[in-house]
Amino acid sequence: MGKQGQMKVTKENLLQWIENYRWMVETIEEARQPVGKADNNSYIGAKTAMYGIEATLPKASGGTSDPVYTEVQRRVYSLNYRIKEYEQKIAEVQKRIPLVQGDREIEILHRLLNGDSMRAIGKHMGLSSTTIFRAKNSILEQMLK
Repeated sequence: MGKQGQMKVTKENLLQWIENYRWMVETIEEARQPVGKADNNSYIGAKTAMYGIEATLPKASGGTSDPVYTEVQRRVYSLNYRIKEYEQKIAEVQKRIPLVQGDREIEILHRLLNGDSMRAIGKHMGLSSTTIFRAKNSILEQMLK
């Protein structure tokens, strides 16, 4: 990432984002799924006693010394950061999809975004791996214009 959250778009980055597109989308979908009735930021053991003898005991101030809670917080923060990064990469690819011209290139791009391998695309379309490779390079050139 560059200044102020801007992503540097190079041919190599764009190719990587296209190849990783499917699992980035799936990771975002998974992260957005509700976990039971609690949200992703909740922690079951972090409740304060309201009744009984526990309610009279001193309460911790500031942070917590519970290592499980600390680990949950670390994972939530890490996941949120990665999700934002994935969303930026996906948006960058989506913004450039309309730049691709040609039926063959469009079909190859959509199959790449679906996670299909070059071999599977070639077999489905009846094209050689060399033709698929050239089309992929053409797609990247068009998307970088």
